[in-house]
Amino acid sequence: MHDDEFEAIRKLIRLKRHENPGEGFTEDFLREFHRRKREVHEGQSRFTHVLDGLGDRFEALLRPKWGFATAAAAAVTVLLAVFLNELNKEGQASTPSIQTASQLKDAPKDASSKKSLLQNKPQGAAIPASHEKKARQ
Repeated sequence: MHDDEFEAIRKLIRLKRHENPGEGFTEDFLREFHRRKREVHEGQSRFTHVLDGLGDRFEALLRPKWGFATAAAAAVTVLLAVFLNELNKEGQASTPSIQTASQLKDAPKDASSKKSLLQNKPQGAAIPASHEKKARQ
């Protein structure tokens, strides 16, 4: 029984090998295909058409070869960002702060203002003479 089915399939394949489509089949098929495609697109809005196009583009990124490439690029970007961040932190910690000449001139004033803050004196306010003597003692 198995051999009979196998032989029937072989005969069918031999017959199909000699069959050719009629004249103009390819052109008619192509014309019909484009007509149906236009009908589908006419029913859609322009926005939907653009979204479908974008979806097709992004779907290509999900294919294995592009997916691996995208994942590798993202991993390299993250590692580079972490490395540069750590390098920046080390650079800030090891570099002494550079002061300008105007900051150096203001340093004694800043030091005296810090001392007055430690003495708990209000700045810029008039202190009665009786209080000023107590503060000095």
